[in-house]
Amino acid sequence: MKRGGFFTIIVGLLLTTCIDPFDIGDVVDGQSRLVVDGLLTNEAKAHRVRLTYSSPSLQAFDSEPVTNADVFVEDENGNRVQFIEEGEGNYFTPPDFAGTIGAAYTLHIRTAENISYRSSPEIMRSVAEIDSIYAEPASRTYLTSVGTLLDEWGLEFYVNTGTGLPESNFYRWEWEETYEFVAPLTRPNQIIQPICFQSGRSFGRLLISSSQDFTQDRIERQPLTFVSKRTYKLQRRYSLLVRQFSLTEQAFNFWNDIEEQRDSDGSLFDPPPSRILGNIVREDDPDDAVLGFFQVSAVTEKRFFINRTEVPTEPGGPVRGFGSCVESPEPPTGGGESPGDPPDGPPEFCYDCTLLLGTTTERPSFW
Repeated sequence: MKRGGFFTIIVGLLLTTCIDPFDIGDVVDGQSRLVVDGLLTNEAKAHRVRLTYSSPSLQAFDSEPVTNADVFVEDENGNRVQFIEEGEGNYFTPPDFAGTIGAAYTLHIRTAENISYRSSPEIMRSVAEIDSIYAEPASRTYLTSVGTLLDEWGLEFYVNTGTGLPESNFYRWEWEETYEFVAPLTRPNQIIQPICFQSGRSFGRLLISSSQDFTQDRIERQPLTFVSKRTYKLQRRYSLLVRQFSLTEQAFNFWNDIEEQRDSDGSLFDPPPSRILGNIVREDDPDDAVLGFFQVSAVTEKRFFINRTEVPTEPGGPVRGFGSCVESPEPPTGGGESPGDPPDGPPEFCYDCTLLLGTTTERPSFW
């Protein structure tokens, strides 16, 4: 393991309240630091900035929300938008505020202790439209309960995008999946078999890329997520909503540095953990490290659907979700948990999918 403690920095501005661990031992040095988590887009909505103080002991659960701060964003013309505190260190813009593509925004923070921080001006770059989202058969290796390695077949989802112009751009993606399914078993005289829906989103993985090494702005076959045939996500119909964000080069480098440090295996030959600098400084003491990044992005989105009949049977065989209803009294993989199994016979969720956590029978409006 690399020297220095591990600390969990919030990257909800990137992953919508997801967190990614990275080693900041050289940054914190046993002191509490301000952590800034913020994203401003061109969408008309309440944009959030979350402020916390890191734990000197580097324990994420000891982080402390920053309350009673004065938070506002200012563009290059001096126009200000005030953030309103709504508890637990969360500050929001008015619900109808939308950033303007091409404008530069600076985040200002003054804490209750009268300490002022500001970000560097971040330009809201335009973002290309998503050309296509598609799925291809793919496999992953998994470890069985008896310690055997097997190939797990499913679908890998990709995105293609870019302007095609001779310029570099920087991108980030997040996704939200929604899938329709039913319980595989029915009891004698069972009349109603509910149709269920569940949703999930990208978690714990930074999806970023750039075209800076290409002659034109094109991103091809950018991986998004893998969905196994062993889950019931592909049982009837599956949808993937992809949101694509523009990044400045500084934001891209920041998240890329975090990803590289997180993915390091911590061998003897690794470079020591470095100070990953964001775009926020303390005004009266620039050497006082501030964690996090204030990101300004334009965003576009596209939705993709695939039905079970469109999932290739080979390689890997057909979709096999709910195998636990036949093989063992365990919840099916990849989509919810059982509220408790009876001592004998199939689990109750095998007859009623609404018993799985996170399930709804309300059909989504986009379905």
